[in-house]
Amino acid sequence: MDESLSAVNELRSAAEAIAQAAVAKDYARRPALLARYGEHDLTMYLQDSRFHSRFHTTYLADAISFSRPSIFKDYIGWLKEALAARGVAPEELLENLKCMREALAENLTPASVDVVLPVFEAAVADAFDEGAAHLHSSEQPLPADGLAKRYLDLLLRCERQLALDLIQEAIRSGVGLREIWLRVFQDSQYEVGRLWQSNQISIAQEHYCTAATQTIMSRRYSHVFSAPRKGHILVTACAPGEIHELGMRMIADIFEMEGWDTYHLGANMPVAALADFVAQRQPDLVGLSATMTFHLEGVAMIIKALRENKQTSDVNLVVGGRAFNREPGLWREIGANAYARDIEDALNAAATLLAGAKA
Repeated sequence: MDESLSAVNELRSAAEAIAQAAVAKDYARRPALLARYGEHDLTMYLQDSRFHSRFHTTYLADAISFSRPSIFKDYIGWLKEALAARGVAPEELLENLKCMREALAENLTPASVDVVLPVFEAAVADAFDEGAAHLHSSEQPLPADGLAKRYLDLLLRCERQLALDLIQEAIRSGVGLREIWLRVFQDSQYEVGRLWQSNQISIAQEHYCTAATQTIMSRRYSHVFSAPRKGHILVTACAPGEIHELGMRMIADIFEMEGWDTYHLGANMPVAALADFVAQRQPDLVGLSATMTFHLEGVAMIIKALRENKQTSDVNLVVGGRAFNREPGLWREIGANAYARDIEDALNAAATLLAGAKA
């Protein structure tokens, strides 16, 4: 077996043991944590540390599996910024990662250690290099006077009805549905992610804004589905385990506005079920999404299943989501026909692929 593949399999199998060992080491070396946090809060701290340690191994395994160390480097940089915004000093994360390194060395075979540790150590060194620049904090907030900002401000105050009223008034004043989807719903969701990353809103607020936007979108579906049909079919879905499906839902809606017949299968789509559905419907295009990088493997499994089936081997596949945004060119390596950063990219990719099919 290939050394990298063997290391990945071993890393995934030992993930829980590695996480437990890392947390135990962290606690043993810093007994002052009990005095700092108290009994209850320390328990929560250790649970969080174990949770993050599991993520460490998941992203590390993906980085090795796809031969892209940048996956793990990006994750450590993101985690450092997210924890700093929540009052966790970089030194605390670094101590946790040192414990993680030792746990890896103790729970993996020497051959796997030789594969895993260079990737791990390079990522940590990069993330804690004072001169290192990470892209996560460079995202810009919404324009203060724009419709998207006013819409999101209402949702953050849990004023869903007023947010709906704002959208309906904008439509009455001449703003098109496509503009609402692109410049309000899509852009406000990007902003929600930025605000959560920087600890300006809670996870509950993030979930509320997403759920409220889905509800408000559904109020306009009689108009979304009213465009003349063009005879094209789109199937959209998210990778197995992926629960962030609003972006793909928005893409399906926009394609409906363009006259496509769309089938949005939603979040956490099993590979075999999706492959069977695509074989039955014979779409012109399949859109797949992964927000979390550790769901890239699920997308790769779907593409492999579709390419190996004679009924679906030639289907056009477009991938997107934050996981692909952070890894330029990966879409080619896993067998997709195109990559779309956002809704407009998806429309352009579809036009290009359809034109190629006709040529």
